[in-house]
Amino acid sequence: MDLSSFVGALTSALQDTQVRACLSDIVGESFRQELISLKAELKKKDSVIEHLDRRIESLESQNDALEQYTRRNSIRVTGLPEVEHEDILDRTLKIVNEDLEVNPPISIMDIDRVHRVGRRNPDRPRSVIVKFSTYRGRQSVMKMKKNIKARLPSTFLNEDLTKERSTFLYKARQMKRQKQITDCWTHDGAIVFKDNNGKIHSGRTLWDCENLLASFVKS
Repeated sequence: MDLSSFVGALTSALQDTQVRACLSDIVGESFRQELISLKAELKKKDSVIEHLDRRIESLESQNDALEQYTRRNSIRVTGLPEVEHEDILDRTLKIVNEDLEVNPPISIMDIDRVHRVGRRNPDRPRSVIVKFSTYRGRQSVMKMKKNIKARLPSTFLNEDLTKERSTFLYKARQMKRQKQITDCWTHDGAIVFKDNNGKIHSGRTLWDCENLLASFVKS
């Protein structure tokens, strides 16, 4: 059969209703199978992506926990006015020993390093990071931090938190102002929440903090 005859026969066959119905079924089934295959492939890829997302979240949380651990001997002082040519180490020792009345007194040997962080701002003093030689030294200061209100009411002592934990603490304080929770504070890097029923919740990981904040919003 030459090409012309083949085309003629094909054209004639396609005019037959049964032939066209049969071809439609064949093509339709082919498309359906292809669609099923594509959906299965997409579902598989979605599962892989979901697994990778969970893995990334886990690694981010582990990295944050490790970073917070490296800050366990440090405190952050905010609101302390800057003085030109200041001896920040000497000022820090005076604050902890005279204003906070830490006993026994903190010595130079108890402090690993102390420095201001961030860019200079004429409207606001930069924070001071104080890293103590030991966790015990840091704790002896934190236990007396309430005494600073009487001497330096615009100066505050807080734990040195990671950026992510600081963000969660900021959000928690906003929720406190909105009366969604009763109180919030930090303890050894964990964000602690007190709900409106008086129950205490502790967020030690980023995942904990995120889920606790979400639960308070829902309630």
